[in-house]
Amino acid sequence: MMKRLIFIVLTMIIPILFFVNVWQGFRYEKMKREVGLFESEQKDWLEKNKKLIAGLAVFRSPARIEKIAESKLGLKKIDSARVWRIKFLRKGAAQW
Repeated sequence: MMKRLIFIVLTMIIPILFFVNVWQGFRYEKMKREVGLFESEQKDWLEKNKKLIAGLAVFRSPARIEKIAESKLGLKKIDSARVWRIKFLRKGAAQW
């Protein structure tokens, strides 16, 4: 009787363990595909970010700003001798 019970339990456990092993393999492959998709999406975002940063560098260049100021706004560069600097001192601060 005891041998028969052990035989039945082992007969049921082996297919269950096999099923669990296959199921784990399936889940692993599914997660591996998802990670691959996330990695490729991350690479795309990084490339877009690099392009945006490069675009910002172009827009912030002093040469471009100077060109726009002269051509579109009609501004001209003046001699530094014509620039007046005004300093505001805090109340009670020593003047040098």
